[in-house]
Amino acid sequence: MLNVKKANHNVQTFSKVKTFIIFIYLLTSSLSILAQNKDYTEIRFKSKLRNYTKVMPKSKELGIDKQLFVQLVDALTLDVFDERQKKDLSNKLWLAISNPQKFDFIYKDFSLATIKNWGVKIKFEDPNFEPNPYLAKWTNTGDDYLYFQWAITQILTYNKLLAYSEKAKVAHKNIHNLLLLKGMKFYSAKTDEYAYDYLHRNNNMLKNKGLVVLIYNNNFDFLACRLEDKEKVIELLSRLKMEFIAP
Repeated sequence: MLNVKKANHNVQTFSKVKTFIIFIYLLTSSLSILAQNKDYTEIRFKSKLRNYTKVMPKSKELGIDKQLFVQLVDALTLDVFDERQKKDLSNKLWLAISNPQKFDFIYKDFSLATIKNWGVKIKFEDPNFEPNPYLAKWTNTGDDYLYFQWAITQILTYNKLLAYSEKAKVAHKNIHNLLLLKGMKFYSAKTDEYAYDYLHRNNNMLKNKGLVVLIYNNNFDFLACRLEDKEKVIELLSRLKMEFIAP
């Protein structure tokens, strides 16, 4: 009888602890969502476009689906992102290239945050107060692949999965920003080398760690992945007409 009472007590205690954990999770999730919502009453939105296009990108017709981004995000984040973060990022990438209008609406804060210098006064330039930056870019571009490449670049760069540099010295700085290479030590840049040569030298070192840096051919964006995933990442990006190679 004592064992039964003890067992019942343990079950009740576990149930209370479980309920408390669920409550804390829901509370923190709610606070997180609230924290992401900006007070737009203080923001001056102003689009330079008279009208946005009503035509959406032909992503599915071009053979591009959500699974492409699920695989790409998994290859670029490995264990740096947990499954929830991977799912969230792949959802954002897919929605951005398949329906920029809905993307700007659902992920308003994120959409604006990915646009460098949004709302910031730059010398000789008017501040960018475009309320729907991805839809505006799609409207102005009108080319599926050019828009895909732009959107993916913005989002991956914001998430520190893509970096850019034409010069070796800047590449030396930016390579440390890539999440997959965080905390690693790299060669210093030489005065007479370009970013391509600098990344090539570091690839020889990264090979021992089973990693590789890939660079967007003739475009100077670069990213990192596992050496064994190199061909897979190159193939996935090629479907978006983004030609990445190992320097």
